[in-house]
Amino acid sequence: MNAPAVAPTATGFLTVYPSGVGRPVASSLNFVPGQVVPNLVVSGLGADGRLAIYNFTGSTEVVVDIVGWYG
Repeated sequence: MNAPAVAPTATGFLTVYPSGVGRPVASSLNFVPGQVVPNLVVSGLGADGRLAIYNFTGSTEVVVDIVGWYG
């Protein structure tokens, strides 16, 4: 998926991972305030069919655009 951070208010990072599992220690995307930063992220879905997105600090909009799938 493409998962850009849009207009973050603080320097930080996002971590995208399957819901219902522990958050990994690696970031999926790093950003500074005011940027629009896209990144291609590969993540599975949780047992409930959802993703979890963790934002380290501040606030940001996140746009999730699915661009493929594994069958």
